[in-house]
This record gives sequence, structure tokens and C-alpha cells, in this order.
Amino acid sequence: MSGGEERLLKSLGLWERWGKTCAPKPGVIALTGGGGKTTMMETLAGEAAQAGRRALAATSTHIALPDRGTVLLFLEDCGMLELRREGENRRYPVSALEDPAFQGCLFQSGGSVLTAGTLCRPEGGQVRKLTVLPERIRKRLMQMADVVFVEADGAKRLPLKLPAAHEPALEEETEAVIFCAGLSALGRKAGEVLFRRELFSLSSDEPVTEELIGRILSSELGGRKGVGSREYRTVLNQCDTEELEKSAGRIGAFLAERGIHGAAVCRGRAKLIF
Repeated sequence: MSGGEERLLKSLGLWERWGKTCAPKPGVIALTGGGGKTTMMETLAGEAAQAGRRALAATSTHIALPDRGTVLLFLEDCGMLELRREGENRRYPVSALEDPAFQGCLFQSGGSVLTAGTLCRPEGGQVRKLTVLPERIRKRLMQMADVVFVEADGAKRLPLKLPAAHEPALEEETEAVIFCAGLSALGRKAGEVLFRRELFSLSSDEPVTEELIGRILSSELGGRKGVGSREYRTVLNQCDTEELEKSAGRIGAFLAERGIHGAAVCRGRAKLIF
């Protein structure tokens, strides 16, 4: 283990492949689990952009509609694209994706982040979510990017989760999976903080322990579900106190013994690497 705050891509051992250099095809990294996946995706994409990469942030399930940055929406009701940036919204035909000038608006030189998805319109008309893009649009945007981050799991805003039979929603291009767990769950009842606890036969009153988090992150029924031969990393998020950092160290040692590596994170920065 090593102390001191570091860039998250580097601490997870993903910098050389997806942060430092441009590859012939974009690397696709999926984020799964609970406990701050969207914030984690924003952090990773921001680091890639700071290194001069064109980073695409998307979802294979649902994510919240960002209120800042460059956002490209596909509008199902009219079949148009809407580009939102700096308080300005403009609509374009899907064919604009072939226009170099439009592409330059999406991914600016010197590194940038584009968040893209199909706009969801929940009952009542309030717009809150983005979901998966049509395949032809998704593929075209991927061709423009250097690295793609995909939120591939939902956890109902809980810090821990176990995947259902249809989860995680990993796209075929996925090369690495990062499973997130929020340490705010420690010591609390599973019924309050663990989504789909019944998949581990846990009662609602059973406390969440360091050992349980380690089991979830190392299990083929938990964090490793569907990973196969892909790169696998874990993030122990919400490591906000000295006591939680000690817990992260013990969980990290448990995982490292099983060949699983990752980092404990506080406010988007790695505090402990295992």
C-alpha cells in the first residue's frame, strides 16, 4: 500500500493504457456497484481530459442529466441531437455527426469531456435522466473519443449493491471494470444500505462489516460478476475519516490477498492504494 493523494487513473493502474497515450481504438471502462459511480466517472473523465484525451462519459443504464459541461442529447421524440454547453442549447440532425465542424464542437482540442445519452422524460414531464444511446450514435461517438467511461449499473443511490441476473450491463467493447463501494455503509443495517441484499441471503438487520464488503467486491456474484478476462479494479469510496481509512486498509489487504487491486478514495482523490 502507499499513502498520499494521487490521480485516480494512475492509482488504479489504468494511466499507462488509458490516460497517458492515445491508442488506435478507444479504451472502454465500465463503472459498476454503488457509492458514487457518477462522481467517479466525472473524476476519471476529467483526469483523462487534463492529459489531453477526448473523454466520452455515457451509460448503458441511466445517469443523472448533468447541469454543467458539454452534453449531447438524443431526443427520441423528434430524432434530433441537442448540444448543451455554457447555458446554450442547439439542435442538429443526427447526420451532423459526420461534419468535422460539429465534431470539433463535441471534442475540443487539448482534451475535453463529452457526456452523451438519450434524454428520458419521466411521468410529469420533469427531465432528470439520460439512458443508453441508439447504437449507431453510440458507435460514432466512440470513434471520435480516446477513452470512454460507461456507468453500467444502478444502485438506487445506495452505497453498496449486488447485481441482479441482468446486471451489470457491460458493452462488448468494455476492457476494464471498476466496482465502487461506499464506506458510509459500514456499521449500518444491510436493509438500509445494500441494494439486493437478498442475493447474499442477508437479513435487513444484519450489519455491514469490513468482511462483508470484501466478500462483495471479490465475489463472482458481486463485483466480479460478468468481468471475465477484463481488467478489474475496486474503489472504496467515501473514505472521509481516519477510522474509515483504517477500515479501507483492512479491506484492501483482504482484496490484495485475492489478487484484486484498487484504491480508497476521498472526494475523488486516491488516499490509499492496494
